[in-house]
Amino acid sequence: MRDRKIKTTACVLLAALLLGGCGEQPIELTEQEEQTIVDYAAHVVSKYNIKQQDGIVRLSKSEETTETADTEAVEQPDSTEQMPSEGGDATGTPENAASDNSVSLNDAVAIPGIDVQYTGAEFASVYQQDSSYIVEPTAGNKYLVLHFHLNNAGTEAVDCDMLSRKVSFRMTLNDSVEAVAQVSILLNDLGTYQGTIEAGSGTDTVLLFEVPEGTPEDLSKISLEVVENTVHKTCNL
Repeated sequence: MRDRKIKTTACVLLAALLLGGCGEQPIELTEQEEQTIVDYAAHVVSKYNIKQQDGIVRLSKSEETTETADTEAVEQPDSTEQMPSEGGDATGTPENAASDNSVSLNDAVAIPGIDVQYTGAEFASVYQQDSSYIVEPTAGNKYLVLHFHLNNAGTEAVDCDMLSRKVSFRMTLNDSVEAVAQVSILLNDLGTYQGTIEAGSGTDTVLLFEVPEGTPEDLSKISLEVVENTVHKTCNL
């Protein structure tokens, strides 16, 4: 009954407004009458709008805040990257010990068909091969003489020509004293030896190194480096 009265009143007022547009003075409505018309018009619109409930719905303050937050919320990608641990699985062990690259004396001197044997060392103020040849070191030095035996254990003679090979020798004594072999006119100088070694026989040769006179006469550790055509080979004597 109450709704019918409201509808009737609203219709009368709407008709008055329409008729008032025909040159007549518009009817002045009270605030309550204007609200009645607005409410009825909203009710009529909502009747045919299936997405809206009856009447004007005012969201509560909390609902407005929630809706605004949902609208403004933008999904942010996870910017945190999981970096691998720098010290993770790195379990490699460095090789601290240097490998021994030394070779045998035969491999270092490399005379085909000849077995090269180291037979000893000595210090000398002069070196004399025989009564004909005597060599002396420079002032303030002495000789370290290394002795080698060239043995032909084969069945055929072997021609040996070290001079044409241009081989050089460097000696290291007790990891502290180094010297290059002196080139001499000695017939038994290993660095310049030329000759034929018969089968089943051998010959003795030497290498002379000048070292300071004050060098301790400790021959416990000697290494020999052989250089030929830029190839370096080291052996421990």
